[in-house]
Amino acid sequence: MGKRGNPNWLPGVSGNPKGGPGWPPGVSGNPGGRSKELAALQNAARLEAASHSIEGVAYLVEVMRNKAEDTPYRLKAVTELLNRGLGTPQMQIDIDVVLRRKISEMSLDELRQLEERLAGSLTTSTAPLLLEGQLDPTKQPEESDG
Repeated sequence: MGKRGNPNWLPGVSGNPKGGPGWPPGVSGNPGGRSKELAALQNAARLEAASHSIEGVAYLVEVMRNKAEDTPYRLKAVTELLNRGLGTPQMQIDIDVVLRRKISEMSLDELRQLEERLAGSLTTSTAPLLLEGQLDPTKQPEESDG
């Protein structure tokens, strides 16, 4: 057993989970996993928090309905209530890309170009992105078998 009970510990080598110098490939830096004590503490904390959830929601409702409270606090209370009741809002992204070939047939350069165009579409352009230049938007893309 090495340092702190880790059988994979090597003297003078710092662990790097990202694959740099550290543990040999295929060897876990945490072979024992999460300790049972930590798991028990986390479960106890979860149960303690859950036991106060009704009171917490009631307080959020009180803040939300209190017209004397500043608007930002009321809005935050509404947001927290909705997030807990409905879940956080889903983000939908529509990306239009016309491909002339199957992705499996593209070269590495073409795939990189496609990746750059898709990444750019998440922040800016509203016009459709095309892999091989701009096409006439009135013409429909050719049908493919796949």
